[in-house]
Formats: sequence, structure tokens, C-alpha cells
Amino acid sequence: MATDHVGKGVAGGDGSDGQDPEQPRGDQEPAADHVSRGLAIGQFIRELTVEGVASFLLVFWSAVASLMQEMHGTLTFPMVCLVIALTVGFVLCWLGPAHFNPAVTATFAAFGYLSWTKVPFYVATQLAGSVLACLSVNAVMRPRAEHFYGTAPMAGHTRLPFLLELLASAVLMVVIATAARGSSKTAGGLAIGAAVGTLGLIIGPVSGGSMNPIRTLGPAIVLGRYTSVWIYLVAPVAGMLIGALCNRAVRSSDAIIAFFLCGARARAVATKNGRRVPAAVLTPLAIGAVASQQL
Repeated sequence: MATDHVGKGVAGGDGSDGQDPEQPRGDQEPAADHVSRGLAIGQFIRELTVEGVASFLLVFWSAVASLMQEMHGTLTFPMVCLVIALTVGFVLCWLGPAHFNPAVTATFAAFGYLSWTKVPFYVATQLAGSVLACLSVNAVMRPRAEHFYGTAPMAGHTRLPFLLELLASAVLMVVIATAARGSSKTAGGLAIGAAVGTLGLIIGPVSGGSMNPIRTLGPAIVLGRYTSVWIYLVAPVAGMLIGALCNRAVRSSDAIIAFFLCGARARAVATKNGRRVPAAVLTPLAIGAVASQQL
């Protein structure tokens, strides 16, 4: 037996190099790792490209629409909101899944759907797209100093604009999380676009209807106007985190209620990945994971 083992593993009496034919060659593993690493880098570059293009289109057309209303009076405020809604829907339907919103990126990372190591690259790309869009708007529209296409709170108010941005961002995240669970990219993109336009129409007269830090920060950097900019950095992030928590609580409410009503000794079962899991072994944390795998 020992000689047979040695003959297969070392000697290679059949003229081979002594390697088990069922095992991959050692020089193939580094090549496979190199290919996988290259594919991952290529995919990441594509993700960043999509984020940059999407951020540019969103900020560019929303700024152009705002200036058309302010400079020429050819658009009304509801029409501006419609332009923004259609832009969001078009971008999502054309480019596919994209954040183009640092608040969305941070929320996805907080809930484990995006690595935190990618967040700085995402945010930097989104902000770069926004700044480039504002520079392009200045070159095309040539606004005067009194024309402002960013977002700012209603004069003399900070509390109400902050609360409205917070609540609107929470609702928007619920829509985004719901759309992400659907199978139709077109329907999801249109739903998110409609939510952005409708929420902007409601809160726009008070807060500007940003719900997106780069929608405010890009024009603020280019135009040098930072009035209450903290509202648009804090409220969207906090609001979307709250919205994601509320969405997860609603989706897992049936399992949570069943757990607390039936108790740990009940023989109810939950289904996870096609397997039946006795409720007696589920903890509240595990129930949440079983009931909702999405935001």
C-alpha cells in the first residue's frame, strides 16, 4: 500500500510528472486568482463609471431645469420636478442599478449590501460627477450671480426643512428597497423616479427637495454658497437609515410577532433558503434574517 501511494504521488510510473490528475496543477491556481482579481477590478471600474455618469446626468438636468424656471420662466416648479423624475427614471432604466446618492450608498453599506471599502470611491465619484455637471451648466447656461440652481432652505427656517428632508429621504429609501426586490428594472426605475419627483414637489418650496447630498454639495462648491448645507448632508443619510430600518421591521413583523406570541416552545416553522427551521431554535435576530434578506 505504501509503495502504491509513493508511486502515484512521487514516482509517476505512467510517465506523468507525479501529480494526481484529479487535482489542479499548482501553476493554474495563481492564474485563476489573477483572472478573478482582474474581473473584480473591471466590475468595480464599471460600477464607478455608472455612478459618475448617473450623478452627472441627474445634477446637470435638474440644474438646467431650475435655471430655465429662474432665468427664462419657461418652466414651472411642477415641471422642474417632472424633469427630475424623468431623469432619475431614465438613468435607472438605461444604466441599470446605480446609487448616484451618497446617502443610498451609506445605507447599503450599513446594512451589509456594499463593502465599506468601496464607499469612499463611490462618494468621490458621485461628487466629482456633480461638480462636473455644475461646471457644464455654467458653461452652457451662463447664469448670473443672482441665479442659484442648488438647494437652500426657506429663509429664516432650519428645523422644518431638516425634518422634511429627513422624512422624504426615509420614504424614498422605502421605495428604493421595495423596487430593488422587484424583477422589472424598468418598473423599479420609474417608481423611484416618480417618488423623487413627487417628494420634491411636496417639500421643494420649503427645503428645495434635495434628498441627495451631491445635489446640494455640487452647486454649493461651484457657486460658493453654503447656506445651511449641513441640512442636506445630515438629513438624507439619517432619513434613509431610518427608512431602511422601518422597511426591514415591516417585512419581518410577521415573524417577530409570531415569535413573541407563540414563544420559544412553539412548533411553528420558518422557511429559509428552502429549508424548514424550527421556531424553537430561532432568536429574534435570526427571525429578522429569515424574514427579510433585503432592506
